[in-house]
Amino acid sequence: MVRVVVLGEFRADRLVPALRGVGTEVTVLGFADLTSFLGPGTACGELPTALDERGTLQLLEDHGADVAVPNPGCPGQEQFLPVYSRAASRLRGGGCRMPVHPEGFATAVSDKVAFHRLAGERGWPVPRGVVCEEARELPGAVGEVGFPVLVKEARSEFHAGRHYVRDCEQLDRVAGEVRYPVLVQEAVSGEEYALELLSGPPSSAAGLPTTIAWPVASLGRLCSACAPGRRVRVAPAALPARVQEELAATVADMVESTAPRGPWQMDLAVTDDGRLRVIELNGRLGGVSNMSWASTGLDPHVAYAHAVLGRASSTRRAHRAALELPVHNGFALPPPPTGTELMSFPGNPANRGPLIGGYHRPVLCVADDRADAVGAWLRSLPPGTLLNGADEAAAQLERGLHALRQGGGRPPV
Repeated sequence: MVRVVVLGEFRADRLVPALRGVGTEVTVLGFADLTSFLGPGTACGELPTALDERGTLQLLEDHGADVAVPNPGCPGQEQFLPVYSRAASRLRGGGCRMPVHPEGFATAVSDKVAFHRLAGERGWPVPRGVVCEEARELPGAVGEVGFPVLVKEARSEFHAGRHYVRDCEQLDRVAGEVRYPVLVQEAVSGEEYALELLSGPPSSAAGLPTTIAWPVASLGRLCSACAPGRRVRVAPAALPARVQEELAATVADMVESTAPRGPWQMDLAVTDDGRLRVIELNGRLGGVSNMSWASTGLDPHVAYAHAVLGRASSTRRAHRAALELPVHNGFALPPPPTGTELMSFPGNPANRGPLIGGYHRPVLCVADDRADAVGAWLRSLPPGTLLNGADEAAAQLERGLHALRQGGGRPPV
């Protein structure tokens, strides 16, 4: 019997069934108790809120782990990635296997300052930025970059630690609130996108990881709120040809130079003058995995589980547009038009976002021939149903369908 220990409860309802099977036992360690949620057949335990390398090794030994699966999507767990990397290096030749990003990559994806410095060394296209070790350095950094700027704490959760600063008054307030070091970064103007990837063990003579990707998703227009989850989002989305080529080259260099192992995700922008800017990297699956699954039929969480068990998945092209609609928790969407599918992702102990954010994000799956019917359905929704208006949703739907027509449903890498 192979004992699989999942370190983190994020989307466990999608990851665990794919791990569970004949000859495997699965234990999920998290901050939330998932015993009743996951049901019989899966053991649950507590993941400490503070964890170091020694504690990780002891935890795996206590649970008799044969395979350890890092799953850091919930708040408070992303900073464990470098710890898991160091622990995994101690497991080589031992009785437990932990497929995890190497420490260099794990540090870069969990520390915005480290990523900015690495991007500078590698020549990756990132926004202009200056690192500040303490508050007195902020005015000079802002003077060098120019308002507006984003002030980003080096190590922060996906929902916090980022401040959009327009002027000196805001800067004075932010200077006393943030934890240093911080990255003062140009607040680029343009459209935001996301790309999800999964890298497995090397399978070529060059020793490079096998990497698959899902189609690019549009997150709408960048704004001062820094909250893409509140916007209407869609997958796939077509990128300008030059940007797509540069993105493919950048991902290839990331894989070659850092050798990621597991899921990772990129936030990027296409600026108003048509340039690619990589905003940040995350060493985990994120919020766009719902759209990745809906548009292609391949759930990234399931693909991750299969990779852990040594089963290969391949990149899939999108065959329909997946439109994510932020809906107030007090409202329910009516039945969608015939020929479409509405996928619901309510809050639960393994995905608390809808429980604490005040809204949920169902995904409407639309084929090209249903565009008119869906447009009429969107405009018929009662006022206040969507966080954003029907016009934004209709525009994003057209973007997704346009990408399908133009062949943009194919991943860029």
